[in-house]
Amino acid sequence: MRRQITLQPGTKLLHLGERPPRMVKILLVAQIAAFLIYAFADGPAWVRQLMAASGDSTLAHLQFFQPLTAPWIHLSTRDLIFNALLLWLVGSALERWWGGRRFLIFWFFTAVLGLCLGVGVGLLQPTVLLSGSAGATTAMLVAAAVIFPRHLLFVHKGVIPLKARTAMLAMAGFLVIGNLVAGAYLVVAVQVGGALAALLFLLRQLRPSGKKKVKHNFEVLDGGRGPGFSKKDPRYWN
Repeated sequence: MRRQITLQPGTKLLHLGERPPRMVKILLVAQIAAFLIYAFADGPAWVRQLMAASGDSTLAHLQFFQPLTAPWIHLSTRDLIFNALLLWLVGSALERWWGGRRFLIFWFFTAVLGLCLGVGVGLLQPTVLLSGSAGATTAMLVAAAVIFPRHLLFVHKGVIPLKARTAMLAMAGFLVIGNLVAGAYLVVAVQVGGALAALLFLLRQLRPSGKKKVKHNFEVLDGGRGPGFSKKDPRYWN
């Protein structure tokens, strides 16, 4: 028997799992297509060496473009599934809030900055390859927690009585802890970098928006010289 949930007046809902908007569709198709091409080609070494990032290839061999190409290629099926799923669920809500252009800028900005931090930390493990959009995925969870803090989750015609901030931060923590347990410390650095990039992107929204004081200029105008006019008549403020 389905539990009935009574919503208070003014309750806001965060819709998850609906039909993805245009930019999310493009990102999903691009990442899935890139992975399928890579997989059916038996994972050619030149793709990993050229497109994935690492402390050795990116910094030691001065291939600084790699943080720009690495978000588009996933070397692990598990990573692709997690990133694509959260892009659909959370990214769709953010694109509907921001619009496609701003969301794409946010996604790419956080993905690249997350990989940059991972590459920097990767000097400790210079041969470990970094790829995928883990930084952007963590950034989307952080952004949703900031933008929709008190919204309840709405998934497939049902309301989950859990605030979006709690759910998003819990999912981000789950992903980070999972990589820590697996010993994927550089991926954790990418996720932390993505979260910091999200906060940087949202800095204006995090600041309290004080209302600008509006200065009213008043002029003193004489009353008209109509019937019964007198110099003692009151003046009018406009």
